[in-house]
Amino acid sequence: MLVQLLMSLNWQSVLVLHHQELDVHFGRSLEASGILIVDYNIDSFTEENLRTILLDVETMLDPRLNVLIVCDVTSAVSVLHQLSRVCGTRSNSSVDLCHVSQVLVVGTSDDLPVLLDSNLQVENMAVYGEYGSRYQGNSTKSRMWTLIFHPDGRAFTDVALFNGAVRDPTDVFPNLKYGYNGRQLTAVMKDNSFGYGDIEVNMRKLFGFPYKVLNLLADAMNVSFRIIPPREDEWGKNVNGSWTGLIGMLQRREADLAADILTIHSDRTSVTDYILPPICETRQVIMYKQEDEDDQDIILLRPFSLYVYIVFGACLMACIIFLSSCILIQNNEFESRKCQPGASKVQTITQATFEILGATLKQGSRGKSSYNSDRILVAGWWLFTTVTSAVYCGAIMTVFAIKLETPPFSNVAELAAKDDYKIGYDSSSITENILQNSKKSDVRTIKRRVQDLSTRDPDVYSSNGTKHLQRVWDGHYAYMTDLLLTGLNNASCKLKVINTKSGRALIAFHVPKWSPFKHDFRNSMSYISDSGLLHKAFQEWFPPTSDGCSKDDFPKAVSLAKIQSIFLAVGGGVASGFMILAVEVVWYKTHQKLPEK
Repeated sequence: MLVQLLMSLNWQSVLVLHHQELDVHFGRSLEASGILIVDYNIDSFTEENLRTILLDVETMLDPRLNVLIVCDVTSAVSVLHQLSRVCGTRSNSSVDLCHVSQVLVVGTSDDLPVLLDSNLQVENMAVYGEYGSRYQGNSTKSRMWTLIFHPDGRAFTDVALFNGAVRDPTDVFPNLKYGYNGRQLTAVMKDNSFGYGDIEVNMRKLFGFPYKVLNLLADAMNVSFRIIPPREDEWGKNVNGSWTGLIGMLQRREADLAADILTIHSDRTSVTDYILPPICETRQVIMYKQEDEDDQDIILLRPFSLYVYIVFGACLMACIIFLSSCILIQNNEFESRKCQPGASKVQTITQATFEILGATLKQGSRGKSSYNSDRILVAGWWLFTTVTSAVYCGAIMTVFAIKLETPPFSNVAELAAKDDYKIGYDSSSITENILQNSKKSDVRTIKRRVQDLSTRDPDVYSSNGTKHLQRVWDGHYAYMTDLLLTGLNNASCKLKVINTKSGRALIAFHVPKWSPFKHDFRNSMSYISDSGLLHKAFQEWFPPTSDGCSKDDFPKAVSLAKIQSIFLAVGGGVASGFMILAVEVVWYKTHQKLPEK
């Protein structure tokens, strides 16, 4: 009947470990059924023997070992413990024996408490008991129990047999059918050091969003997670091939999953695998504090940059010179413009200047010209000043109505040139790789500045986000991080970010290299993503519309400080007019007293 059971389990090969000679009929029955058998006597069994056996049979049998243990319960427990230890030493192979192998122990119901109390780490194990002849097909009774996971631990449960066989192999090893039956896996997560978007779990503050996704993954796979912190409170740095932080925990296989906001990067994939689809997307940004601006400036000059004013002034002078030249060249220009014959060149230039200025201020001119060259020039200048005036008026209205915030820098190059700003980032994050591998000169400059500063101030490399945020709040400090982390701080309206237009990356959970759970994790993550649960969790922790900042009413009242430059302009015009008037009066009286020749 045991042979019939193995056939119903679809075993194509079997490793038999026993401490007495097997019945010759049992071996022949297996061979007749097409099952490849490799048997070892374990009377003088050691752990080294088991390691040798596994290496020998790995090339002969299916990589997923099917183990049949035929011995007393004490010997069976010893073999299973040694098998667990061998699995641990072979954890970097492409097959995790403890996870994919199936173990069937021949015993009785009295053996169940002993096996259960032995804290065995074998995942797929069942016990088969016969009453009657042990290896022949004439037994009258047979029972079977399988070891399952549940929230309170592990326990044996009965498996239904039909004429000594099973209808579905997953009834014997239910990990293949019912997820993981509530078994507990280990997930590693960093503490949330940003102070926003966290959730308290077992006296620890974790990122709320990845923790939510972890719970969705646990529900989909029918597992529970034990969450542990990394040895070093950082994402992970490669130190001569040995990683620290979360990545190091996976490299040493001290955790089954890194359930955090880890960026997918080629350096990390050498020791870990990532779970697709990713949980979100992010990019590198620069966080800074928006300083309070001083409104005591010349607001009339704000609408245009200095370069625009310079070009406008050059165009103004060019038009004045060109129109003056036309007047001097044209024979009848004085008469057409109602100028007295013999008018001096100064009068001509003055006349042209006021005509151009009148057009600039949209006041026109009283002078008339019968020449097309004058008309085309003045018409073109009118069109130019009309458009420029409309743009200026719209911009100056915006300046008066709303408060414009001018960032201290707008890109990486400007930040690299600002010596009054200190720069910092998490050296264990993906930012280090981006700066290290970039070929842009401004990025290299930032990398060099932070490196030089770190000799005097090591905290610029800190993995504690709170330290960086505090420095940002203190002012004149730029924190390079990813957009996802800045989203946790969206209620702080003074903290601003600038997109670096580089470092765009995907965030995903990571597992150890060649993890036996990788396939199941990916299937469950695909279900979470396709069902919309992942998107819903993201919006729950990162609302797309509200940033928690108050908005000013529009339009807002214009204060005297805003328009003081207008009064200064009027005062300057009046003062200049009085000065010119005084000069004209003096000049006129002086010429009146001169004797006639």
